[in-house]
Order: sequence, then C-alpha cells, then structure tokens
Amino acid sequence: MNPIIITKRSICLLSIMLFSLNANARQPHQESENQSNVKKLIPNDDDIILIDENGKKIHLSDLKGKVVIVNMWATWCQPCVEEMPAINRLKKKFEGNDNIVFVLLNVEADMEKGKKFMKDKNYDLPVYVAADKIPSKYFQGAIPTTLIFNKKGELEVQAQGARDFDRPEIYKALKTLTEQAI
Repeated sequence: MNPIIITKRSICLLSIMLFSLNANARQPHQESENQSNVKKLIPNDDDIILIDENGKKIHLSDLKGKVVIVNMWATWCQPCVEEMPAINRLKKKFEGNDNIVFVLLNVEADMEKGKKFMKDKNYDLPVYVAADKIPSKYFQGAIPTTLIFNKKGELEVQAQGARDFDRPEIYKALKTLTEQAI
C-alpha cells in the first residue's frame, strides 16, 4: 500500500483536498501513529541535496521560508508524463509568487534527458537531479512521488502516485500555505 501521510490536523482538510486521489490512482489514506499531529522538520541527515540545471548544489533545507513542492518523476514513467501538463499549469498560476518553489526531481539522474523532455513538451518546469541518495523516508522508489514542505521546512504531504494538479482545491490549498507566516 502507498500511503498519503498527513502530518498536522490543521492542514488535514487542505491535504485531503490537495491530494484527493484521481480515478487512475486510487490508494488508501493512512496516518502514521507516530506522525499524527506532529510536524517533522528536515533534519540535516535527511536533507535532500539537489543539483539544478546550472550544476549548482542546493540543499532542500536551504529553501526554508518557501513552500516547496518536490515531484519525483522519470521520462519513461507514464503516470509522471500524464500529470506533467497539469503541474506546468499549476506552476504558471503561481508565477510571480516568490513564496513557492517547484522542484521536478528526475530520478533517472539524467539532467540532459530531463531538460530535453521539458523543452520538447514546452513545459516551464525546472529540472533537478539528486546529488546524493534520496533519503528513504521521502522516496521508496515509487514514481511519481510528491512531497510538499511548508515554509518552516516541515513535511506537510507525502503522496505516491499520479494526481490531478488541475483541481481548484490544490491551488487554494497551496495558496493558503504560501500565505501562512513562518
């Protein structure tokens, strides 16, 4: 079973709306006993180290102060490819909003292949690769996997499987997160 983990009651409704499962990716909702109502900050040993399109290393923890959406994908993954147009449209809705960052993490670790895919599809999505192993608490090998971190660097949502990012509730939930104080 692939869980959706919701880490705080006050965001529970937003998270359920944000990642309501579409018809092609029905998966059960689970909440870990140890994570119920408890935020998990990104500890240094659980940090994801990224390499951007310019070869610059970025630690996920460096993005605190912004809402961070990490979508782990591959060019050969059909559900990843199917959700990509909606992710692109969602990113465009947040154009000019400096409180949110989209990280399209190509798990193939092939920057050129990922950039070519985005260019060929006319997507305005930034491609990243992992500089090191992605901690297993965030990635168990299922793609697509989407993580959402709040401005404090706390994991709000972890979801495996494709999502419908065109849903209005997703935009509203992310907008609410971007407007929250740190």
